[in-house]
Amino acid sequence: MTRTRKPAVPGWFDQDAADFRLLGTRCRACGAVFFPREDAFCRNPVCGGDELVEVPLSRHGTVWSYTDARYRPPAPYASDPDTEWQPYALVAVELAAERMVVLGQAAPGVGPADLAVGTRVELVPGVLDEDDAHSWTTWHWRPVGAKGRAGGVGGAGDRAGGGETSPPHPPTPRRGVGGGEKNKSVGGRRVDRRPQVCPAPGSASGSSASGGDVAILGAGMHPWGKWGRSFVEYGTKAARAALADAGLDWCAVQSVVGAATVRGGYPGYVAGATFAKALGWQGARVTSVYAACASGAQAINTARAQILSGLADVALVVGADAAPKGFFTPAGGDRPDDPDWLRFRVLGATNPAYFGLYARRRMALYGDTADDFAQVKVKNAAAGAANPYARYRKPVTAQEVAASAMVADPLRLLDICATSDGAAALVLTSMDFARRHGVTDPVRIRAVSTATPHYPRTVLDLPDIATDSAAAVPEPAAGFRASIALTAYEEAGIGPEDLSLAEVYDLSTALELEWYEDLGLCGAGEGAGLLRDGATSLGGRLPVNASGGLSSFGEAVPAQAIAQVCELTWQLRGQAGGRQVAGARVGVTANQGLFGHGSAVVAVR
Repeated sequence: MTRTRKPAVPGWFDQDAADFRLLGTRCRACGAVFFPREDAFCRNPVCGGDELVEVPLSRHGTVWSYTDARYRPPAPYASDPDTEWQPYALVAVELAAERMVVLGQAAPGVGPADLAVGTRVELVPGVLDEDDAHSWTTWHWRPVGAKGRAGGVGGAGDRAGGGETSPPHPPTPRRGVGGGEKNKSVGGRRVDRRPQVCPAPGSASGSSASGGDVAILGAGMHPWGKWGRSFVEYGTKAARAALADAGLDWCAVQSVVGAATVRGGYPGYVAGATFAKALGWQGARVTSVYAACASGAQAINTARAQILSGLADVALVVGADAAPKGFFTPAGGDRPDDPDWLRFRVLGATNPAYFGLYARRRMALYGDTADDFAQVKVKNAAAGAANPYARYRKPVTAQEVAASAMVADPLRLLDICATSDGAAALVLTSMDFARRHGVTDPVRIRAVSTATPHYPRTVLDLPDIATDSAAAVPEPAAGFRASIALTAYEEAGIGPEDLSLAEVYDLSTALELEWYEDLGLCGAGEGAGLLRDGATSLGGRLPVNASGGLSSFGEAVPAQAIAQVCELTWQLRGQAGGRQVAGARVGVTANQGLFGHGSAVVAVR
């Protein structure tokens, strides 16, 4: 039976062309290139042109990073559940002419053992899925010189064929894991060297460091785990614990800000009102915010803004989730204009696959090892064992990490955080309110960063299939994650040398090392060395994830950024028990949400 060939995504490539290419678009005004294609407006913020023409992308490039998918991706990726799962490789390829990175599956028969960062690859047509009537076509990357499924492959030094010029190997740190230039001096302040084509966040007239603190009078949590109950129950318990910690009655709260959970249906979408109703309607204003994993920081920032503007003296911030079993999946239904849906449908690119890409690139650029990654888990498990709210409360050895299942090469199951149920809440007040209630030296929030990336964003990040192109606009000097921290430091009037501790977003062990560098705790590529020296362990110079981190908690998405601030609060009060950081005075959180949501909070005492 003859099948009809259909592209997996119409317009992204010409399946019938002899010279098979991905099809992007280019702005006639500024020359910016877009893939996946942009057909409406140029995204260059200083251009704004609306005449975009179709252009073929380069057929050859070099491997930016690679990993594999060791478990079957969920729908909308199509696979036969009755057949044995066959892992496939994913390859992020840097195109020299376009100065962008494009993700794709490797050609059949090509696995991680056939690849290296810098390997020269070529674009070839492929098949994503077949049914009785249709063959859904896609693109694959294949090492130059490979002969189909069984042929040999070119190694990292292969530069033959193709015609396009290649970037030097290995790529420079400015196209490193975190992107952007990083300060090489250990513990020094970062300097923002990017061209100011748009004003930097916080640079408006009138802004100043320490322009307005708000007090944290209460912090409360519901333990993380898999409890099988409603997120509303978890959040209500955390809220009551925070109110009790603050010594305030629920009726004293003038504003409730709920961090939303998209898995909670309507109650989750309107989290502020949901928690206000559960606690008992009493007339408080309500707000609900959603920013993926940065939802908690957005909620804190909203409450803080209301307090500083005089709209409220007392605000309750709540985040809670009841997460599904297994790794996160996209929401149901067909949404071909949704990049989160597309990366699952077209590539089967799960969240751990992206973590594997970052980890492999760190190994190639900086010499990090699988044991370095394992030691992050060992460190965080030791801290989590002393935290009564953590889900996993027992020490882990590097041998146990190495023996766990490979999920996305080179990361194993114990390198990647779980999904969890859990909740966290804070009671924030004005400083005047705190003093009137006898709290003269509260923990204070001094800065909240919800920065977004600067164009062009040149590091492949969740849930992107390709980066922006730096062909027309120079890439920023600071990558996105570094800019999140920089914005928080600038507002707070501090630098990394002032920190006592940090709570960071350790979706994977390798990503924690990246945060060390992005927070300015060390220079580019020096994160593993900082870990090996014990600097980031309890008792070290600057403990990171004294709570145990997501490694010990798992992800309860709307709650995790709030939980980070709960940990800072207890640490700065000296109430962290067996995980207490001696003399803690200044702490920072770092987090990141899908679709460019920054998240960092500076707390001081």
